[in-house]
Order: sequence, then C-alpha cells, then structure tokens
Amino acid sequence: MNVVIGKLNGLWHLIVGSCQIRTPFPETQDRQLVVQYARRVYPGARIFERD
Repeated sequence: MNVVIGKLNGLWHLIVGSCQIRTPFPETQDRQLVVQYARRVYPGARIFERD
C-alpha cells in the first residue's frame, strides 16, 4: 500500500489510493509527526511525501 502525504487547505492530508484523508494536523505542524501518524494508521505502508 502506498500513502502520500501532502498539504491542502492548511492541513496535512494522507492520500491512499483514490481517497484523501484529512489529518488533525495543521500545515504548520512538523512533517515528521505526520509521518509517524501515517505509520501508526497504516502499518507496513510505503510513505511518500509531496509539497
């Protein structure tokens, strides 16, 4: 499974397949915290980051 992390409308989002999931983190939050969150929610997934 691939998970893409990106910013949209002031929040971090996780994009999994064709679904876009809003996270509770504002874009001012550190990206590493969002990566840790994605690893907890989707264990074993490949994490990609984009701006």
